[in-house]
Amino acid sequence: MELPRLQPLYEKYKDQGFEIIAVEGKRDTERATKFIEENGLTYTMLENGEGEDEIAGALYKVRAYPSSFLIDRDGKVMYFHLGFEPGDEVQLEEQIQSLL
Repeated sequence: MELPRLQPLYEKYKDQGFEIIAVEGKRDTERATKFIEENGLTYTMLENGEGEDEIAGALYKVRAYPSSFLIDRDGKVMYFHLGFEPGDEVQLEEQIQSLL
């Protein structure tokens, strides 16, 4: 599960301007809220909309979850990764460090 593995990266780099915005794609607010609380996640979580209100699909053409993007302050995608396996956070941290 990628979201709990992102929390340490957020804690480590948030004071340098790093933000995480996670988009819950299944639109199951109750389940998502419970997961956030159980895992102590403190970064921003959004619930994806449907149709014209779909956030991730509309902005970044997300078609599968999990999808990870590193986006600069101008909204430009600097890095993309599809899926998440244990250890992927190491590669993600390298990319974060190169962009900060």
